[in-house]
Order: sequence, then structure tokens, then C-alpha cells
Amino acid sequence: MQQTKQLPHYYAKPTWENNIGYLVDSRGNRLPGITSILETTKPKTEKQRLINWQKKVGKTQANQISQTARKRGILIHKQIQNYLQNKPISCPPTIETYWDKILPFLENIHEIKLLEGHVFHYYEGYSGRVDCVASFYNIPCVIEFQSANRIKPLADEPLQLAAYCGAINRQYGLRLNNALLIVTTPQETNATWFEPDEVMKYWHQWQQRVADFWQLQGVA
Repeated sequence: MQQTKQLPHYYAKPTWENNIGYLVDSRGNRLPGITSILETTKPKTEKQRLINWQKKVGKTQANQISQTARKRGILIHKQIQNYLQNKPISCPPTIETYWDKILPFLENIHEIKLLEGHVFHYYEGYSGRVDCVASFYNIPCVIEFQSANRIKPLADEPLQLAAYCGAINRQYGLRLNNALLIVTTPQETNATWFEPDEVMKYWHQWQQRVADFWQLQGVA
């Protein structure tokens, strides 16, 4: 796979406070993570839905399901990273069905500029770790990889991708206007493409969520 000029990686140290994840940059600046902002500002109905599910399956089972999904996600992300970097691949049996479904999509990703890179948007006040900046069918975009037991309706994923676009453009002086969400399951892989007007729509929604977050923290 042909490699293009890579974007530089930025140092970031993860830290937690009051159940909120932050990234600390090389100068000691600390900014909340995208995922924590989205979790903190979820509508009450969505938060209640999660609470109801935890009650239904039990706290122990809910934690086990979450941990299994987290471990699976780490394995799949590492596998994808190795593939896109032309490194040797040895697929663990636990993710073979997921890998078989996502591989055809990965074959159309080229001109990789950044993998697992930390981003900071100091003006808006957030940070994150982007999966991939590359071209999909020759169109530059931000790419998010996810795994699940089944394909679900979109929730906050579009806002997450818009947040990555905004931070990457600010940090690297780029003009990325497209985004791609690839979700793989044991049965299928689904790719959702976001055009520039959609990304901009979700960017404005994301800005509001960031403002809501800082208001909840007591920062006007």
C-alpha cells in the first residue's frame, strides 16, 4: 500500500477527573475528550435508556458486556492499524468474523496521512484521538472505525466525526470536508459517508454540545 507524507503526531497524556477524560498536551494544557463531552451532554432520555438497560441485564453483566466490547475494539483497531501500515497481520480468532467483513472496505483506503493521532482544538476547548486521516475512493476524509454486535441507528457518531474534522483542520491547517464511519459486525460492515454540508451541519451541533459541556462545568 503506497504511503504518502505523514502528518506529525502530537504528544498527549490521558487523565481522568470526576469521570471525565482529558488529554494533556506537551505544554501541560488539559482539554476534555470528545467522548466525555458527548457522554456528559447526552439528552436525559438517552441517559435513562442506558440506565434502564443496565438495570435490565444487571450491573455485573452490563460491565462484562462493555469490557468485552472495549477489548474487541482495541484488537480490531490494532489490526486495522497494522494493515494500513503494511505490517504483518495475525488475526486473533475472537475478531476473525469482524475482520473478514471489514477488509474489503480497507482495500479502498489510500494516501494515509495519520493513524491514531491526538488532536487539540484550543479555540473550542476539546481534544481527541482520531482513528484515521486518509482518502477513501480518492476523496480525503476523516475515518472512524467501530465494531458492534449489530448495526444500530446513528447516535452521536456524526458529531464525533465533525469534531475530528474541526480539530484536524485547525491543528494541521487542512481543509477536510468529508467524513466516513465504518462499523463492522460479525454479519456485515456498514459504511456511512458524510458530505461537506452534512459535516458542517453536525459541526454546528457539536459546537453547541461543547458549549453545553463548559456551562455544566461552570465555565461561561
